[in-house]
Parts: sequence; C-alpha cells; structure tokens
Amino acid sequence: MSAELIVTAHYNHSPDALFERASNFGDLIEATRKISTYSGLDAVPMEEGKTYTTDVKVFGILKSAGYRIMVNRLCSNTRLMESYENGDAINLWWHRLQIKPTDTGSMWIDHVIIDAGLKTPFISRYAKYMYQHRHKSRQGTDIKAVLRRPYRHVEVARPNFYPAE
Repeated sequence: MSAELIVTAHYNHSPDALFERASNFGDLIEATRKISTYSGLDAVPMEEGKTYTTDVKVFGILKSAGYRIMVNRLCSNTRLMESYENGDAINLWWHRLQIKPTDTGSMWIDHVIIDAGLKTPFISRYAKYMYQHRHKSRQGTDIKAVLRRPYRHVEVARPNFYPAE
C-alpha cells in the first residue's frame, strides 16, 4: 500500500535563491522545529550521492531512530532534488523537490511517494500536514496539497515518478 502526495507553494523569491535554501538541511530543521526534531542532522547543504542518518522525533513523542536520507539527485541548474528515505516505520519515502520560476517569483513543488505498509494512511496524512506546515513556516502562499493513491503500482525498490507539474 502506498500514497502519493503533491504539495505546491508560491514564494516571492528567485528560483535559484529558493533552491539554495531548499537544498540545505538547515531550512528543513528550521521549518519543522515546532513539530519535529532531527537529532544528529547538521544544518548543512545537501550533497548528491550522500546518505544522512538522523533520529526523527515528531511532536516530541513519536521517534524514528536511524532514519536514512539518501540524496540521489541534486541539480542546481534544473533546481531539482530527489531523495530516497526510510526508517523504522517507513519502507519508502521518495521525495522529489523542484523549484520553478513564475512571474512573481517561484513555485516550490514537493512530490512524495510513501509506503509504510499498514501505517501508510496515518503517515501520509501526517506528511500532508507536515509539508503544509513547512510552507506556512517559510511564508509560502497559495499552498495546495493533494493526497491520493498512486496511479501505478509503486515498489519499494523503484518508485515511479510522474513529470513535474
């Protein structure tokens, strides 16, 4: 069982500046500090091909020890980042982040595929809340989130992405 989440938000920042911010763990740590903590994850720029390990604590209660974030792709030219993540309760959290230019600044697109077995409905709803919270925390506007079942079967080893919207 898997879920697909697409979240979009608009910003009055240049696409390049916004991508630089988005590809730094410091932004993640700051944008989620009220709802989650990442022990052992430094506020550093992401590096393509590198794996980061952290203990995630949600709402100060739920803990996922040894959560792994593997940055598979990081391209500043296309402003695209893809990561494969997993941990205790999460078999697959595939995240594709893309920043696109708009007439007034930028649009940030998060495309996430989640497989957490029987916990998928609960974890995917939390993910929707968390991504919306992140964008509100960053002062994003016109935030939209769509949670649905993927159109195609998704295997843990190989998620299927759709073209960026």
